[in-house]
Amino acid sequence: MSIIMRQATGRTTSLISLFGLVIFLPLFIMAIGQTVILLTRASGKPASIVVDTSTRLEPIKTDFYHAFAQGGEEKNDMIQSIADDVKALRPKAIRLDHLYDNYQVVGRDGGGLTFDWTRLDAAVNTITSLGATPVLALSYMPDVIAKDGVIINPPNDWNEWSLVVQKTIEHYSGKNAKNLNGVYYEVWNEPDLAQFGSWKMGGEKNYLTLYRHAAIGANNATGVNTFYLGGPSTTGLYKNWIIALAESGNRLNFFSWHSYLSDPEQFATDQRNIISWLVQYPSYTLLPKLITEFGFTGSKSNGYGTMYGAAHTAAVIRQLISGSPTYLMTFQLKDGPGQADGSGWGLITHDDNGLKKKPRYSVYSFIDSMAGTRMQLTGEGSWVTGFATTQNDVIKVFLVNFDANGSHSEQVPVKFIKLAPGTYSLRERFLFGRDTKKTYTVEEDSLSTDVFMAAQSMGILELTKQP
Repeated sequence: MSIIMRQATGRTTSLISLFGLVIFLPLFIMAIGQTVILLTRASGKPASIVVDTSTRLEPIKTDFYHAFAQGGEEKNDMIQSIADDVKALRPKAIRLDHLYDNYQVVGRDGGGLTFDWTRLDAAVNTITSLGATPVLALSYMPDVIAKDGVIINPPNDWNEWSLVVQKTIEHYSGKNAKNLNGVYYEVWNEPDLAQFGSWKMGGEKNYLTLYRHAAIGANNATGVNTFYLGGPSTTGLYKNWIIALAESGNRLNFFSWHSYLSDPEQFATDQRNIISWLVQYPSYTLLPKLITEFGFTGSKSNGYGTMYGAAHTAAVIRQLISGSPTYLMTFQLKDGPGQADGSGWGLITHDDNGLKKKPRYSVYSFIDSMAGTRMQLTGEGSWVTGFATTQNDVIKVFLVNFDANGSHSEQVPVKFIKLAPGTYSLRERFLFGRDTKKTYTVEEDSLSTDVFMAAQSMGILELTKQP
């Protein structure tokens, strides 16, 4: 082979090698990434639950998660057709948004504004008839006062926005009007989202300006019962928004935000974070904190109609059970129309899809049976978490197995310690699953068992000492 041929062959080999590198390097990197994910999952911490039956902590709260939101997918009272099913959820608070665009409240007659509460009253009346407190998101800008008639724009005249807020509060909280007590008025809905205006902490679309003029309207309201004004109702908990609102000097009765997070532990982290941010503003640390929408994703997903969504809801409640916000509001009560594919956020399908209850609907009453005084529980894992309570001499342990990434199942050791000797019955019941009972004799001071936790499942153990 000549020198020229050897050089040509070398160049050809280099080109082939470069081509192969371009083609196969991304696949190689992807394979490494998948391997890392698998190893991370495999190295997760399994649960080994220990319940100290001698240690009593605080009474747990169960009201905070009996709160719900209904989006503006239809311009009517969407809750009315599921009123009986919603009443069975024992709602403490129900939120509505799209007040001014969906319910056609504000009009104009000559140079002044007119108000027609007929459609919105119907929806609010349904909420109050269910025993719930309304949470009304003051959104969006009425088209008759908005710049260019666009409902996510600022108003042409900020005084008219103040007047809209004032009249809304006087109508629902007014002693000579609807006479409601304790209504929450939330300034806007997801102001940081492009779909709802891309409001910022400055510039022409400054959320603080929007909020300030809402606060002026709230302060101008006369003859009213106690009510609460707050926000910022952002798509997540953002420090700069919370601090800016705290420093604004405006009326502020509660903080609110949305949490669409697949990791349940982040909900508890958020609760700790907001307190740490507000330490320098001590008067605000005790204000009510409302998560006015929550789920595992803000996008529509078939997971909302499966045990995946139910297990996520239960895992979030577990994370907040000992440090809860004022309200954790599930989004949403009912699917919108045209969601027969199961992708809607609702607990119940739409009227045109049979008003069928999804698995998440049953989570709330299931966890309610854990009411009582919290007991010390240790040994939670990466997937299986839980808490323990006691009431009327029955010890209960709630366990939920939520795997955000797949279908992890686990055999979980559970040990009760510091028990009095005697005979005990142990009932093991699962949401949509098995319900069994066994008898154990405790001769020393502990009782051990194993519980199989299938993927995306939740169960309650009930330990009762026999006479």
